[in-house]
Amino acid sequence: MRIEKDSIGELKIPNDAYYGIQSYRASQNFPISGTQVHLEFIRSYLLLKKAAAKANHDSHVLDGKLKDAIVFAVDDLLKSHFEKHFIIDAYQAGAGTSQNMNVNEVIANRANELLGGERGSYYPIHPNDHVNQSQSTNDTYPTVMRLTSLVLSKYLKSSLDLLAEALNQKSLEFDSIVKAGRTHLQDAVPIRLGQEFSGYRDTVIQLSKLLMQAQDALRELGIGGSAVGTGINVPEEYPSLILEELKILFDDADLRSAPNLFQSMQSQLPMMHYSSALRLIALELIRIFNDLRLLSSGPNDGLGEIQLPSAQPGSSIMPGKVNPSLLEMGTQVCFKVLGNDAAMSFAMQAGQLELNVMMPLMAQVALESTHILTGAIDQVQKLCIRGIEANKQKCEQYALQTSQILTALTPLLGYEQVAALTKEAKAKNKLVLDLIKDKKILNEGQISSLVNLRGLTH
Repeated sequence: MRIEKDSIGELKIPNDAYYGIQSYRASQNFPISGTQVHLEFIRSYLLLKKAAAKANHDSHVLDGKLKDAIVFAVDDLLKSHFEKHFIIDAYQAGAGTSQNMNVNEVIANRANELLGGERGSYYPIHPNDHVNQSQSTNDTYPTVMRLTSLVLSKYLKSSLDLLAEALNQKSLEFDSIVKAGRTHLQDAVPIRLGQEFSGYRDTVIQLSKLLMQAQDALRELGIGGSAVGTGINVPEEYPSLILEELKILFDDADLRSAPNLFQSMQSQLPMMHYSSALRLIALELIRIFNDLRLLSSGPNDGLGEIQLPSAQPGSSIMPGKVNPSLLEMGTQVCFKVLGNDAAMSFAMQAGQLELNVMMPLMAQVALESTHILTGAIDQVQKLCIRGIEANKQKCEQYALQTSQILTALTPLLGYEQVAALTKEAKAKNKLVLDLIKDKKILNEGQISSLVNLRGLTH
């Protein structure tokens, strides 16, 4: 063990630990969930510290030797299983100071070790004076939160695009299959199964566009604002220099500095914008997943219009039963995203004066939602959507049975007469076309020309 000191006192720290006293103290204060922040968040924080070291050197406030040690330490950590050095619970002190100091201490100890020093000596590189130079938790944490959300959201965007592609393939494959439409869960005029799936496809395409809009909001960064937005202890050229470094490290040329650093610290509107996009994605996917479960219900005693691929046995007691397990999983994930968005809403509005201290919760729920939503969409797309098959016979049977195909005759016979025929067909449990033939209202040729099932769907 080694002894380290901070403004509160002394603590024993394991000799082999790269974290220091502030990290350890926080780990003892907040043993809440047993989970750390998303690893991509830590990776992004490490990259930001690398960018800061370079910007500080170029601003002539950090010695080249120290800059190189910090940069090398970050690169070295990123090549290793760095997560073991980060011991702060996801639910921690406000604003994320503990997380920032965990990063500062780990980098400082590794950098000093590379320079021949000892862990815990914090010489020649100090976690606050050098690794955290020209920074505050108050501008680095929200910057990392937005950057990490951007990184993970790119995977989500790809997943949505693949889902749209899979739905498009099904819309083309099922384009010739006519079925009964349903409104209010009751029989309606015919529709093609492919048209139904094209609606799902275009919804997902719209969701992808909404996500891109939210991504753009995340690109506005308040780095350089320091503690309250005034840029105290920050060299004049530092904000533009670190921004250029971040563009390179995160491969995003559209990153930009917030026009008002006070606003960017007070308000976390971009995170709420992003969470709202995740909520809308979840809501629409729930609707689509529920539709697919309905369409596949039965299969013998339900709608049974489509057949989902069998992913696993569905019952521990009923042999041969297969459930829509992928869609059930996806729906549960979407419910979790909705709950996380509610938590984001409370956290976002809780900002006071110059800072919103609820950012650790915001980061946790945004990154969790993005991660699980991406995983769920991937699995549903690969193991469910692409394997869907249509029951063409049942679809066309329902199309013929629906009394609403008589809607096509309304211009000829009038609404009242068609309504009466529809009612009579239901009462006699008879196909409406057979009833028309029996009553000799129309001959075969007229019926064929007026009630062409596929023609009714154009």
